Amino acid sequence: MSRETEYAGQWWLPSDPSKEVPGHLDLDGPFLELTLDSPLLPKRGPEQDFEVIHGRARGGLELTLLGAHSIRDWPIANWYLVDDAVVGGHLGVADTEFAEATVVMDHLADWVPARGIDINGSGRGEPGDKALEVSYTIQAPLEGRLDDGTEVRLGTSVRTGSAPGSAFGRGITLSYAADVHWKYGTPITAQAIVAQHVAPFQELVGWATQRPVTVTAAYLRVDAAQELLTWLRKWRKPSVASEEIRVGNIRFFATDLTPTFADGLQRWLDVLKRNSDSVDLMVSLLFSAPRYVDTSLLLVAQSLEAYHRSTVERDSWPRQIFKNRTGAVLERFKDLEDRELKEWLAQVLEFAYEPTLMERLKDLHTKVEPVIGDLLALRPQWADELKKMRNRYTHRGKPGRDYEPRELDEMARFARIIFDVCVMLDIGLPAQLCRERVHGMGDYSFALRDARKHGQASAPPHLSK
Repeated sequence: MSRETEYAGQWWLPSDPSKEVPGHLDLDGPFLELTLDSPLLPKRGPEQDFEVIHGRARGGLELTLLGAHSIRDWPIANWYLVDDAVVGGHLGVADTEFAEATVVMDHLADWVPARGIDINGSGRGEPGDKALEVSYTIQAPLEGRLDDGTEVRLGTSVRTGSAPGSAFGRGITLSYAADVHWKYGTPITAQAIVAQHVAPFQELVGWATQRPVTVTAAYLRVDAAQELLTWLRKWRKPSVASEEIRVGNIRFFATDLTPTFADGLQRWLDVLKRNSDSVDLMVSLLFSAPRYVDTSLLLVAQSLEAYHRSTVERDSWPRQIFKNRTGAVLERFKDLEDRELKEWLAQVLEFAYEPTLMERLKDLHTKVEPVIGDLLALRPQWADELKKMRNRYTHRGKPGRDYEPRELDEMARFARIIFDVCVMLDIGLPAQLCRERVHGMGDYSFALRDARKHGQASAPPHLSK
């Protein structure tokens, strides 16, 4: 089925439906962009934004645009960037909050993982025999209620289609499909649905599957009695087409979340609220991998540092004691000629109570050791190595060792595993289950190989044989 790239037709404001303006909504650019042949309102002062615009495309299809922001207002045309478009109905200004949302994403069926398709028979037999039988058993959804009362359901289904290159009915394909559905006790705006539920869930699925996850279809409903309306917006996508990942690199599955799917999802939301900087950095590597491996390594090191800062309550000095002692020291510089020295010392001491990067990495080493102790034993000095690599490429212009791209790539992979295990433990996965999932990852196999090779290279000659 072809995808619409624009909706051309008539557009108007709900407050003045008699004044229709020709124009079109472009869906193919970097933004949803509405171009009108003339203003919706008489020109009075600066350009205007509109909360709601109604439209009717060719063929009578009804559209509602939510959040139209004026970007150019010229005599020949008016241009607006649009936050969200709802296809299939006209919503009033009072109806821009929604009771339900359903979203389909890439790789969602892989993450559940979806099951239920059974194939029985050999395909061979006598005329009239049932030689091959394909069936699908409907699976129970993963569902529950979040702390704010939102009901969430992750369901799977089966999808059929015509086999490529075959005549209709002569060949079929059978595949799994999945969607996630939210139902709100108190309706909320489309923007709130994205910020509070869709974007965090997108990050979760992307991080768990180690793939850039894009929303492929979305629907909204104002109330339970209404039909689902198609929801269009510019969802987050990879900056370039990504290569297919190695098989077996999924961190964990939706069915691993305990004691229920909703409980695990709520813990993810809590983790994300506390560690948004570090998680965003790691997920960004899936959507847009840096061109240079030293940049990738620096981002991973920053993620670990940010994660520790927001998660582990540990300072080299208690902050209040440090503040009091720093103040006492600085008060000794009372002479005017000491002013410059006092200002310098205040800058040097501003964050001196924080742990060093090495201390932070050692804390994380201790946290993940019950899960990946075998890997850490092969590379016990990884924290010192990462610290040196990070310092080398953070403080450019100073003499220092130049690392090979392969060394940086291997350390970045190693450090990503440290981060992933930390977060898997934070969202409640038992250590034994984490160990099983991590040991099945393709990245872990490569990290073990790298660590063994590194250990042999650094060992004395008589020990490396």
